[in-house]
Amino acid sequence: MGLFVSERARRDGRVTVVQLLGAIVAFVVLSVIGGVLLAGLALPAVTVAGNAAEGTSDLFEELPGELEDVTLPQQSRIWDRTGENLIATFYSQNRVVVPLEEISPWLQKAVVAVEDKRFWEHNGVDGEGILRAVYITYVAGDDTAGGSTLTQQLVKNTLLQKAIEAEDTDAIEAATEATVERKIREWRLALAYEEQVNSVYGTQCTDAPEVDCGKEQVLEQYLNIAQFGLNTYGVEAAAQYYFSKPASEINALEAATIAGITQNPSKWDPVRYPENAKIRRDIVLGVMHDQGMITQAELNEYKALTVEETLNVSYPKFSCRASDLAPFFCDYVTKVIRQDEAFKGEGFDLLYSGGLDIITTLDVTKQQIANEELVRSLPMDDPSGWAMALVSLESSTGQILAMSQTREFDPANEAPNSTSINYSTDRDYGGSRGFSPGSTFKPVILSTWLNSGRSLNQIVSGGIREYDPSDWTASCLGSNPYSGKPWKPTNVLGSGGSAMTVLNATANSINTAYVAMANQLDLCDIKTMAETLGFHRADGKEIEIVPSISLGTQNASPLTMASVMQTFANNGARCEPYAILSITDADGNVPVDSNGDEIILPGQNCNQVISEELATGVQYAMTKVIEYGTGEDLKLAGGRMAAGKTGTSQNNAHLWFTGYTPQLTTAVWLGNPNKDTPGQRITLNGQYYRYVYGGTISGPTWQRFMNRALEGQPNLPMATTASSNILNGVPREVPSIVGLTEAEAKRELTDAGFRSTASVIYSDAYAPGTVAAQYPSAGDKATPGSAVTYYLATNQLPHWYTNWPAGWDPNVAPEDWWGATWPPAEFETNPPNNWPPAEEEPDPDPSTDPGDGGGGGGVGGGGGPGGGG
Repeated sequence: MGLFVSERARRDGRVTVVQLLGAIVAFVVLSVIGGVLLAGLALPAVTVAGNAAEGTSDLFEELPGELEDVTLPQQSRIWDRTGENLIATFYSQNRVVVPLEEISPWLQKAVVAVEDKRFWEHNGVDGEGILRAVYITYVAGDDTAGGSTLTQQLVKNTLLQKAIEAEDTDAIEAATEATVERKIREWRLALAYEEQVNSVYGTQCTDAPEVDCGKEQVLEQYLNIAQFGLNTYGVEAAAQYYFSKPASEINALEAATIAGITQNPSKWDPVRYPENAKIRRDIVLGVMHDQGMITQAELNEYKALTVEETLNVSYPKFSCRASDLAPFFCDYVTKVIRQDEAFKGEGFDLLYSGGLDIITTLDVTKQQIANEELVRSLPMDDPSGWAMALVSLESSTGQILAMSQTREFDPANEAPNSTSINYSTDRDYGGSRGFSPGSTFKPVILSTWLNSGRSLNQIVSGGIREYDPSDWTASCLGSNPYSGKPWKPTNVLGSGGSAMTVLNATANSINTAYVAMANQLDLCDIKTMAETLGFHRADGKEIEIVPSISLGTQNASPLTMASVMQTFANNGARCEPYAILSITDADGNVPVDSNGDEIILPGQNCNQVISEELATGVQYAMTKVIEYGTGEDLKLAGGRMAAGKTGTSQNNAHLWFTGYTPQLTTAVWLGNPNKDTPGQRITLNGQYYRYVYGGTISGPTWQRFMNRALEGQPNLPMATTASSNILNGVPREVPSIVGLTEAEAKRELTDAGFRSTASVIYSDAYAPGTVAAQYPSAGDKATPGSAVTYYLATNQLPHWYTNWPAGWDPNVAPEDWWGATWPPAEFETNPPNNWPPAEEEPDPDPSTDPGDGGGGGGVGGGGGPGGGG
């Protein structure tokens, strides 16, 4: 039993079995290294250098590739568009590499004092320190003894870092295993490394703050690679974390705290274990005093302070969750870096270890306004479970200026009123499956309509009509591509509507009119136009070519709907939305991939996708939405011109307003993010609504955001009219309708974009009730939306054929005359009553004196009865 009471034996001065065995091991170890030590490990640098010159460099092991071109993992930072407001940091190791001249001399002195006091004297390995460490470890039984120089620690940490980067478990084990072989190799590498840096930087150190000798290069590298906390690496990150200042500003007391951590980063952590940290800090202060760095008075003053009194902790904004400004925008940026082809699959590694500075498009002021206005409209903890999202783009570039929603960002989805899903984006970029855009899709239909040569002034029917599957055209799918039940769409509350212009149908968002418009179009053309304008489904699937596309039933994200609107705001030039302005690496250069190729950012990409004339026409129509339509109450302050569109999906489940000025395009969405819940008889933000529409909450939110975000910016002009082609259409051929039934003729004219008026004409060539004639004639050119008159055949002669009306001009054919020449030849032999009409007597000639002559006396005089005489 006495064999295991080493503490008592130590007190009594006796040697235990453990100590005896340790002494034997120590003897073996010392025998192994003795020759090396005697060969000059602890000799002055001049001696070693001289021996090397004489061919004794075989003492040093050849440096492996792992010690060359070492790139330390550094934190990456995401900034706003000014580069002054930090959004978040990312790192596998929280580190910011800085040069020696940006590290306080106190930090340099404190680390050297406590970790390697003979650093400036040895050549990478301290022989005295090794002998002492071996003795204490193997003979005295104290396993806390050090012995590794800063150079040895640098070698060990560098090899370990390379093994971690390569995910090489064998190399990691080799770099950390507690064996004599590893230790000896570490000594030899340390010697070789110092020889190498001395050959580059020299051995003469000056008082200059920057590196000008090999020893200073080793110290700079060590201060950047060493661990100073749980996940804090390098003195710059440590200074920022513990004291909220750069390493260059650290004083003696703070330096002692930081320097003391690295021996055991967990045990001596000042934030988690301040009592432990004080013990260690005071030890460092004592060493600094012993080496003449601080006075006795300073030592007493510093020791009297607790660690807590001296700390000024700044917790790093690690990951997007730490951002209280724009966490979902931040998450979108990280998804772009991870997934965009520009980063060639290496974005994740670059983000977490590349030391990147990422300047984004985010406008802090607009983001704050978006955050405030959304919560004002709907609190995050609203009992309804509904949410809102807002995306705002710069109209001329597509830059994402704001992206907000009424939820906290939590990747774990655990915190109340939180989510990891970005409601503003597509599923591939951290978003949801999207939301039905409803009537905010109507500008796509309108664009297709106008692009086909039809017009804003064209009359369309707003009446309720049942459509059969065969009524629709989809040329890219073949004839009659649909099956199933007929479709009978309605408007709000199931109402229909009368005939109206397309302009008014747009302003008042009449569903039935827009379905009638889509019915005249090729659905494949609608899909093509949607894609041209930047519309796509949030779930990544293909746009379905179905009749209901006319009412915006296919789910999209707010970012997508804002992008569609941006095209109109930018006169037909679509700019792909983007979030990153620039990226530089830790050296301020363009980052490169593993092949050394520069990473080209997915930046501004604008293309004229529709004509300016078409974009202006759609814009003009959407200004009417705000002028007198469904957005009448959403006019912007100061008479600022704007265009926009309300959107209400089926059962009021998703409510939108998307609108813009020449400077700013914004989309606002409201709904239940988890399922399609009807917005009927619902309480939102404490207010009961029988029905919620796009203009109820989303619209006013858009209005308040735009007013604040545009404050101080000029009121730029927008479309106050449209071109003649847009207003009235492009003339096209009138179809032939002669011989068709009235219903068929109406359908043919409507499909061709014409209005129709009816009259009746006698015909024995066509069956009664069919079209016997038309005006304009088939093949003539007319503007879409203009009227074509058709004449229905009847076998009943018109009344004038038998009784010519008094006052009618016999030289002018009646409107319903069906012949080629007038008057009819039949009238010569069988004229109607009162044909030809009796000629009226002329008025008397006022120049003739009634009393003159004896002949005729007046009208009817002459040879009439009772005349002259």
